[in-house]
Amino acid sequence: RGSASVVQKASARPTRGQRSTSGHSGAMQLKVVLPSGEVNVPVEPNSTPGHLKENLKYSIRVPPKLIKLTCEGRELDDIKPLVAEPNNLQDGAIIIAEAREGVPEEPATSSPKPSAQPTMIKKEEPPKPKKLKKDDVRPTVADGDVVKARVLQAGRLAWKPEFLEGKQPKRHLAFMKLEAVEEKKTYPENEEDTLPICLGDPQTSPVWTAAAVQMKIGEKAQFTMPRKLVDFDPEGLNPTDSCQTWNVELVAIVEVIDVQQDFTQLAHIEKEGGKERAEDLDAISVHWRMRRWMAEGCPCIASSRERIAILPGYGLVPIEDQNAPPVQVTMGEGQQEAVECVAARCGPGGRGHLYLKSDALRGNRPQGCLVIDVEVVAMDACRGPGSPGWRGWQSLVSERETGDQWLEEADQRRKQLETFGTLRKSTGDSKDAEAHVSDQVHKFANNAARRYRRALTWLEADDQQDKKIQLERSTVQIRLAKASTLAHQRFGEAAESEPGAEEKAAVEEAQTLLTDVLKNAESSKNEQLLYECLKMTLQVWIQAENASEARKVLERLMGLKPDDEQLKSDSARINRLEAALTLKQGANTIESVQKDLQAAITAVDKPKVSECISSINDMIKGGQVTWDTVRTLKVGKDVGNAMKMGDPDIAASARKVVGEIQALAQRAGIGL
Repeated sequence: RGSASVVQKASARPTRGQRSTSGHSGAMQLKVVLPSGEVNVPVEPNSTPGHLKENLKYSIRVPPKLIKLTCEGRELDDIKPLVAEPNNLQDGAIIIAEAREGVPEEPATSSPKPSAQPTMIKKEEPPKPKKLKKDDVRPTVADGDVVKARVLQAGRLAWKPEFLEGKQPKRHLAFMKLEAVEEKKTYPENEEDTLPICLGDPQTSPVWTAAAVQMKIGEKAQFTMPRKLVDFDPEGLNPTDSCQTWNVELVAIVEVIDVQQDFTQLAHIEKEGGKERAEDLDAISVHWRMRRWMAEGCPCIASSRERIAILPGYGLVPIEDQNAPPVQVTMGEGQQEAVECVAARCGPGGRGHLYLKSDALRGNRPQGCLVIDVEVVAMDACRGPGSPGWRGWQSLVSERETGDQWLEEADQRRKQLETFGTLRKSTGDSKDAEAHVSDQVHKFANNAARRYRRALTWLEADDQQDKKIQLERSTVQIRLAKASTLAHQRFGEAAESEPGAEEKAAVEEAQTLLTDVLKNAESSKNEQLLYECLKMTLQVWIQAENASEARKVLERLMGLKPDDEQLKSDSARINRLEAALTLKQGANTIESVQKDLQAAITAVDKPKVSECISSINDMIKGGQVTWDTVRTLKVGKDVGNAMKMGDPDIAASARKVVGEIQALAQRAGIGL
């Protein structure tokens, strides 16, 4: 089953689009009697007993088809709604859930062990709050501060401390068990777990490194240490109890990769797996889990194996289903950077963990310090003709369609930004949100462009005389032109600045691609391809801020399809572009006139001063400059200096300019 369908069933709710046929509205409560206890469960009236069995299989520990649900002696029909015939359940009904007769029981053992419950996912587990301190400077351990008082358990293996300071490609990650003797508290709280502390980490108290270097692996010893040195924990990774005596057990030490060489991303490759490594755009099948990284423990808060179970004493809870299928992640697309970081260092069958500080890889993950567990199951490495995953035409089309999906996501967000930009001016409250959406546009468009480039490379290796190949190649070229320019498009205040070298190069590449497509479309007389190519050419000219060329392409498009409503929007965009270019030109012009005015005032050249004052007045009245430009250049100050020259005619003209500046400021204040 796909994970989406399982989640729908697991929540005991009808699929999207279903409507209640029984007149019931909202969830109703059922009491489910399990072999291990009772539990009250909220369900949607239109859900089915079959949905309920998907949740119960984790408690009864048999497949759903081997679960029997009865109410008042009647066995429930799996596919009929709970409230419909023949089930006819009502709010508060009692359901008996048990394994069907004949299901083999697990063989009894001489010392039966209680069956372990599946791992529960604690989604609401918050990150440990950072401790506010007046002084965040890490304390220094002096000789005699951390003293090993006595050995409680002998160690088995000596080790050499390395990678403790400065930039290092590797670090030592110590797994410990700590006990605050006076406080009678243990870390982590679950005695079966261990506390990971990176030795030398500037975000943890130095006492734990000082203790570890005095121990062998497997050793347990009692230490005394100053309370002030213990009380340093800006990231919530180690205990801070006001305690002087600590029992420390050094369970294990492993070498980890310091990805950024700053302790913020630590990769522990537990098992390397096969020799093959995933490359850019390879599809990998993985299991992943996210855990909080805290001194108290590392509870699971998210998992690719998440399912909903009904457990006695808990009700409906998210759990990890160890039989859940793996999920697919594409390398290099940046949707799950932590998973990619581990998967790039493991082959199929490999397993690793990434320890993240609160400010590391913050996209698409919960806040706080985390441990990301990744298991690489398989790899689908389709790298073009001749590679193991190559499926010919199917691979080509799949690659282009994946690019289309990314391009659609980018285009939707572009429209959001442009709609917002036409409705209101950016403010301090909106700039962060706009920047986030802008980053998404660039990221998604770049993902699309990478797909199109790869598809284009594959197509160029095929028969160029095949009409199907020619059409697909032209289609990919058009989409690549759009994606590559969109990946560098400027929004908001950035749109008012000059384009950078990368954007200019992308526009130039897009023009080259579209020129090639246009020739092919005209020679093959493919009107649909021609029209799509011209529409994309129009967008490229608009981004290049070439209004005259954009207007020419628009006229040609309107000659082909005069009823296309989209062309009206494009015409409006060109009008806005022309207005913006006029204002930009006006800003340059008024700055030049302002300098002439300053020189004329200094030289007491009254005729030139009158000429400059008249030019400034005409530009402001004609809407050729904006209030921001006038304010930034301080044009009003120079106009005021002209008024002080003592000439009544100049003073009268200058007063008119001052009035126009005030009116311009008022219009800007109300968004005009």
